[in-house]
Amino acid sequence: MSDKKRKILITGASGLLGQAVVKEFLKGDFLVLAQYHSNQPIRHKNCQWLWADFSDLQGIRDFLDQNRDCLKECGFLVNNYGPITSKSISELTAEDFYFDFHHNVLTVFEITDFFIKQGVRVVVNIGFEFIGQQRAYKKILTYAAAKNALRLLTTSFQKQYPGIQFHMVSPATLQGAEVRLKSNKKVSPESVAKEIYELILRHPRAI
Repeated sequence: MSDKKRKILITGASGLLGQAVVKEFLKGDFLVLAQYHSNQPIRHKNCQWLWADFSDLQGIRDFLDQNRDCLKECGFLVNNYGPITSKSISELTAEDFYFDFHHNVLTVFEITDFFIKQGVRVVVNIGFEFIGQQRAYKKILTYAAAKNALRLLTTSFQKQYPGIQFHMVSPATLQGAEVRLKSNKKVSPESVAKEIYELILRHPRAI
């Protein structure tokens, strides 16, 4: 697997969706670079686990700098990392907004900006079910605000860099997720992973 066009970085790879995405791309014969923080659940000869702590800006930059050699040949990026804050509005603090914007927007920006300079071909960002809707939120206001900001970031990157494909996949609540959204719709992590895989394969140089 020395062909750089088949190399992909998946952030948040040890989470519920991340694990499914890793497995999907391994089935598709990609060399997978899988970022994790707390565990490494999948062992495979074509999967290289890369530890990172994205809790502050220095941690993100250290990850990119320390793994520069293997990341520079990566043609594809899935920004799956992005924890969710679930609190009632009366319990929210400014720190909750900072937390969700840091992890869901700033982290994606920093990693994507690095990959743009390295010649990435396709970037997939993960949203959520109600992306783009004007509505009130009782439990996930900070998360929803951050994900909608990520949507603006994705659209703006696509306008600025037309030679790169930018996508946003916004699934309903995943089966097995701890936080469930109001609609009560559920989708399997595997089905979302397949959607992401098919988006990547649309690029003519991903075959």
